[in-house]
Amino acid sequence: MSYDAIDSLAGFGYSEREAAFLYLVAVHSGYFLRRQFNQFVARERGAIATHFLRRATELGHIAAMPCAEGRLIYHLADRELYGLVGLPASQARRIKSMREVLRKLMILDFVLLHLGRGRFVETEPVKREFFLQLNARQEAVTQAEEFGHSVPLSYVKTEQKFITRLAFIDEGQRSSAMFSRFLKCYGPLLRALPSIEIVYVATTPTPFTQAAHIFDRNMPLRNGVNPACPLGVDHLVSWLEIRHKFDDLRSSIAPSEHRLLLEGERVYAAQVHQGLIASWKNGAMNAEKVRKIFQQEAHRATLTTELLTADYPRFLGLPMGYSAGYDDNQKSLFNKDLEVQEQEQGMG
Repeated sequence: MSYDAIDSLAGFGYSEREAAFLYLVAVHSGYFLRRQFNQFVARERGAIATHFLRRATELGHIAAMPCAEGRLIYHLADRELYGLVGLPASQARRIKSMREVLRKLMILDFVLLHLGRGRFVETEPVKREFFLQLNARQEAVTQAEEFGHSVPLSYVKTEQKFITRLAFIDEGQRSSAMFSRFLKCYGPLLRALPSIEIVYVATTPTPFTQAAHIFDRNMPLRNGVNPACPLGVDHLVSWLEIRHKFDDLRSSIAPSEHRLLLEGERVYAAQVHQGLIASWKNGAMNAEKVRKIFQQEAHRATLTTELLTADYPRFLGLPMGYSAGYDDNQKSLFNKDLEVQEQEQGMG
């Protein structure tokens, strides 16, 4: 979080926790629910939320959008407030489609659940710099940005590991095409990062099996391949053992070993391989040392699933045949005549 931005927001009379919540909403979603505020400030209900919502509304920072059953979605729409958090041109202050509003609320739930489990990279410019610092190529970063969706990005850093976490938010996709596109657009980045976790987030477990199949079809994303051993570390070790046995010890080898020897001679012709041969011959190198040098973490990119069990306002679940974009369904989401509309549909 940017504590300078939080201090600026507190200048409007918000408490530190209220200002911090507004900051999270501004940089991650643009939309929030009352229960999400209560979760952040560790209160179930009461005057704290009422006071916060009243102040934010009076200052013109948020607008309440009515949904069914008397529930409200709050939209952070004030340009000045986005400017205070360093996002003066943020598109989050604009009204979104039903599908996109739901996705934004799910993003905020995901962020709230993972606060303290890692550090979030919060804005697109900072994300770009983050990837470049991890030695990703500019073309790969640009291709990922072309996905066109705000993708929650965080990382965990300890003395033993550095794990980057990307979340794919499924707000009710009718097919797996968007997840396939996500993997395609982020593929070059996934192959470049040292360790990456893809979190598939949904409100139902139904798409998880298909998501796993799609991820498995992108196996090149999962296994880091060292250029010195493109056929794997075990293949390189076997070749070094057979070569030593045949060339240095002058022992006979089996036909299968001879085939592997010939295959390796075509693959392992770089200077690094000549050094390995020499070190193996004089006893300075063995199988354990080769594996330690070249073995990269198996399944460098991993897929996990996360089920959001939170409750979202009605009419954010999309009817069959609906596609993202502005249409009459979107307008009805924020229409005070929802109950009348439902009654008319029931009579039809």
